Parts: sequence; structure tokens; C-alpha cells
Amino acid sequence: MEVFISAAASYSEMVIETIWFPLTVWTLVTGLVLAGLKGFDKIHSQYHYHIRLALMAALPFGILTSYLIGMISASSETSYIIISMMSPIEVGVAEVEESDYSAFEILYSVFTLIFMSGMLYFSGRYLMQWAQLLSLKKRSIFYPIEKLTEIKTENLIQAQVSGKKILVGFSEDDIIPVTFGTLKPVILLPASLRKDPEKLNLALRHELTHIRQNDFSTHLWVTSIKTLFWFHPFVHLLAKQITDFREMRCDSLVLADNTVSKKEYASLLLELLPMPNLNKEISVNMAQESSNIKKRIQMMNQSYKTKTIPKRSSLAMLGVFLAATVLAMACTDMQTQNVFDEEELNLMTDPDLAGERGYHQVIIFMGEEGQDERHQEALEQLGRLEPEHISEIEVLKGEAAVEAYGDRATHGVILIKTKQDPESYNTVLGALGMEDQSLSPSENITRVDSQEDSEPEDYFVVVEDMPELIGGLSEIQQTIRYPEMARRAGIEGRVYVQFIVNENGDVERPRVIRGIGGGADEEAVRAVRQAKFKPGLQRGRPVRVQYSLPIFFRLAPTEASEEEKSSEDGISVVGYN
Repeated sequence: MEVFISAAASYSEMVIETIWFPLTVWTLVTGLVLAGLKGFDKIHSQYHYHIRLALMAALPFGILTSYLIGMISASSETSYIIISMMSPIEVGVAEVEESDYSAFEILYSVFTLIFMSGMLYFSGRYLMQWAQLLSLKKRSIFYPIEKLTEIKTENLIQAQVSGKKILVGFSEDDIIPVTFGTLKPVILLPASLRKDPEKLNLALRHELTHIRQNDFSTHLWVTSIKTLFWFHPFVHLLAKQITDFREMRCDSLVLADNTVSKKEYASLLLELLPMPNLNKEISVNMAQESSNIKKRIQMMNQSYKTKTIPKRSSLAMLGVFLAATVLAMACTDMQTQNVFDEEELNLMTDPDLAGERGYHQVIIFMGEEGQDERHQEALEQLGRLEPEHISEIEVLKGEAAVEAYGDRATHGVILIKTKQDPESYNTVLGALGMEDQSLSPSENITRVDSQEDSEPEDYFVVVEDMPELIGGLSEIQQTIRYPEMARRAGIEGRVYVQFIVNENGDVERPRVIRGIGGGADEEAVRAVRQAKFKPGLQRGRPVRVQYSLPIFFRLAPTEASEEEKSSEDGISVVGYN
């Protein structure tokens, strides 16, 4: 049970993080389009049908495109994207004793259970209807359509043009004519229609039109999308409207033939209406919905709606709406992803606050081979600063880099050692784009847009006396807990939290700039929010300082020794599986 809940919670979290934004965009676009279409009743039913079909198709395609773009973006390195990491402190987080599941974990597990239950319900319902349809097929007698003696030449030509081997069957039960099958489509009619060849041929013309338009394949596809996204009300609304306009479009295509009597055709629809509508969710029926019969008959009396619309223009409209909606979902998500990408931690700063080393450090983590060439301008900028502000620039690669800085240094690091004075340190940061160049380096202020209001706010990046965590690392160690969801799912890694330490030493607006999920991000923010600092000082007065703290969530199979539980940076306590 424990494994199931953890797996369900992890799966739900992954799915929600992947689809929530493109799904929100799709909802907004679909709502606006459907609202706009209400004012265009005079548009031909074929256009209405294809517009709604495009919106339905855009849902899975848009989410898939957004996901693929995210994968490509994640696998490619961008320019030097820099976030200051002041006095990095690594805190290993201990696992607490076995406890009840967290509310976060239970909530995600419930989401998964509800989602899977809905999919199973709709899938089971459609499979039962399909089984009933096959059973009805076995009880009926079928003929190749060209063998029917009652068939008219016009219908025979329609069948031949489709290029498919069509079977026509007759059921002793009074049922609404139904069509199903893709490669070998089947038309099932009530046997009573054979008594009136005219009505029989009208029904055949309608069903043959569905076959020529490949409506059954499209219907199955729409049904599959409805099964997967059953929880969204717009999906059900679109599916119903697609069915309504598909039948009206079919009516218009049939009535575009001047030899077809509108009166007799409408009379047939009204005659079929009281008959059972079997398995309508997985088949294409002549009178699919009784609620739209009146609307269909009204459409027949409007000549401009029974004219044939050029197929190219209608399909072009489908393509335009499909492409526009998919691009809106994917590109908007890509822009949002770029915002998160800009928070990628490719640089870490380590000022020598105690004065023991005699220099400050800036560590640049390189990307794939060749990145230094793409950012030659930044490196040249550093080269011009070297005599005055930089003591040494060292490049580490391979095992040496990984041993010194972990997996982040797989492609190598550039280690910059600046002079001890704050001006040199700030100048190097400025050369790398870390601060507003309109401000003098000695002021050491970076301007950012406040998340709480629209007014710009000032804070220091590096000050003469950096903030100090009151109580040391033990305060964090006593506050933070390893989330049950992350522990059960085996999630571990660093969570980077960035925040402002104000003049009173309080933490303001903590936010995760790189997380690992599983509840660890929320737990890290919660613990940091409660921390209390000795405020940073610049020229002897308390000031606001940007600060970043990496919190390392690590699991271990065996108990760590006391030596492993401490380090130069502070206490490191691991969790256990």
C-alpha cells in the first residue's frame, strides 16, 4: 500500500506539472472560440464541425508539443545564466520516524485514483457498447452493397467512389441506422426499411456519406480523447457539438444533390426518431441525438446551408485553428519555460567573509563542449579585468572538476579568484551580468521587480558584513523534515532557495530557484521562512541582502557516522530508506 501511494503521488505530480499550463491555455482558447461562434449561426455546419474538431485535436497535440519542447529545452545549454549564491551552506536533511502520509501525498494519490477510475469507467462503458454492437452484427444478415437489388445507381456510385468493401445488414429489431468499421465498414439498417426502397436509399445515402467522410474513424478518435480527458467539461461539450454538426454537415452533403427530396428526407428522420439509438457513443448513427432533430430540419429549409462547401477551404480552416491552438499552448508554455530556464544555476559565488583565503571565488559551471566559444565575449571581459581585479582564473575539467564540485561540473568549471576588496568582487560580477552597470560597483546594489508590488526594490548582492544565520545550521537541522512522499519515492537532491534578508534579519519572499519535487521544495521554503539572521551590514548600517541557500536532501541505506554528520560548512544529516 505504501509503495502504491508513493507511486501514485509521484505519477500525479509529474502529470500535473506537465499538463497544467498547456491545459489552462487550451481552456482559455476553447472558451473564447466557442463563445465567439455563438454569434455566427449562419456559418455552414461544415465549418462549425471542423473548427470544433480542430479544438479537440489541439488538446493532445498541444500538450505533446509543449512536452517535447520542454524536453528539448532541458537538454540544451543556454547562455551563462547567473544567480548569486552567497556563502553556500549545504544541509543534509534527516528522515523522521515513520509517520502518517502527508496531506500533500494523500492529495496527489486521490487525484491519481480519481483520474484512473474515470478512465476505467469510460473505457469499460465503450468496450461494453462495442461488444453489444458485435453481438448485434452476428445476429444480422449482411450483403455486399452492390448485391442489393433495391440500391439506386447514385448510391452505388457513392459506394464505389469510397474505395471500400461495404457490407449492408438488416436487423429485425427497429433500430436507427448505424455505421461502424474502418477498413470494412458495415451499415446496419432496420429490416422495415426494405418495404420502402425510397426510404432505404435515403438512409443508405446518409450512411455512405459518413463512410466517404471517414466519420467513424474521426468519431473513435474523439471518443479516445474524451476517455483520456474525461475530467474536462469542455471536452464533453465539444464531443457533443462535434456529433451535432457532423450530422448537420452530412445532411447538407446529402441534400446538395438536387434529386434528393428535402421533405422525404426530413420525414425519414422523424420516423426514425422513436427507434432505439444503440451504442451511439462508439458508432455513427443517422439520428445520433434526438435533441438536434429540430435544428437539423430547420437547417434543411435554409438553402445556403445545404450548399456544398469546398472541402479544401473547410480543411484549411481546420488546419489553421489546429495550428494556432497548438502554437498558443506550446509557445506560451515555452515562454514560461524560458523564465524558469533563466533561473538555472550555472554560477555560484563564494565570498571569503572570514578573510582566511585572501580572495573571493566565482565558480562558473560549463555546459556542453564549445560553450566557451559561444560566450567568448564574457570570457574576454574577464580577461580585460584580470590585471586589476582578478588574482587567478583556473579551468578544471574531467574528474578533477567533478571531484571538486560534484556532478554539476561534468563539463568542467571556470574558477575565478578575485582580489579581496569588495570593488574587485563586484566588478567581476558586473562583467558577468550580475548587477546593474548604471550603478557604481562600490554601491553594490541590484534592482529587481518586487513580486508583491510593481515598485522596484533595492537590495545588496555583496556587503562588507554578510548576514549570519542565528543559531547556526542546527536551527535549520531542527526545523526541517524529510517529506514522506520524497522519502518513499527515493527522491533526493539539492533544493536551492533564494530570499532577501531584511534590515531586521527576517526572511522575505523565499522562492525555489531549483527544486526536486516530492514535497521537498515546499519543506525547504517552510524551513527557510522560519530562519532568523543577523542582518548584513554595509558601512556599519543594516541593509537588505539577497541570499541563496542550497538544502541537500539525501537518503542513505545505513546509518552515518558522527564524522559524516558534520562538515566544514555545518551539520549534514542524512535520511534512511
